[in-house]
Amino acid sequence: MPTLSRTRKNGRKWARAAAITAAAGLAMGVAAVPASADVIEIPVGYTVTGSTVVKKTGSAMALGPGNLDGALIIDDQTGSVGLRADLTLPPSQANISLVSGIFKIKAKVKITPTGPATGTIADGTLTTHAQANMEIYDIWAGLLVPVIPLPTVPGSCKASKPLDLDLSAKDVDIFGPKITVTGTYTIPDFKNCFIADLALGALVSGPGNTISLDLAAKTEG
Repeated sequence: MPTLSRTRKNGRKWARAAAITAAAGLAMGVAAVPASADVIEIPVGYTVTGSTVVKKTGSAMALGPGNLDGALIIDDQTGSVGLRADLTLPPSQANISLVSGIFKIKAKVKITPTGPATGTIADGTLTTHAQANMEIYDIWAGLLVPVIPLPTVPGSCKASKPLDLDLSAKDVDIFGPKITVTGTYTIPDFKNCFIADLALGALVSGPGNTISLDLAAKTEG
């Protein structure tokens, strides 16, 4: 597969950029699409897996497998390289242990992006931004084993505002087999969770939570 280890220098001629893009598109088995006379879009797709760790409890939650599908955007006039893609993730299972593991909580967590993820590539560094809603449901708690359900209305127990997810990776090969992006984010307070509002706020809401996502390039065929 072709590589793009750093952004193209400013002032590249259209013919050269078109040739590079066409070669990349052919090698990937997809068509490179000129969005305009100055912008070239190369379709890209990744399978997404990873994990996030809540700072307050130290508990880790697996994420994915999901999908990130979009396009690499090259501006022939400025030399800038960007990324625009749609992220989808399945619900995840959160497991929290408190009081030296005596009290346990489990719940389903659904992260739903509010729109496409965007990004830029400069000097070999990929920087991305996305916003996502966080919903928690199917909450259970108990001593040693979480067997007591906490009442919530389906679709209502959510973070009070979207998560801001700013992730980055250095020395990126955008067409390589895998890219790992990492970052930290804040979990807002929760609302419409009935008696779980205060508990969730005390247990998970706050800054300094970490996230790591592995983006594995999809193969054609």
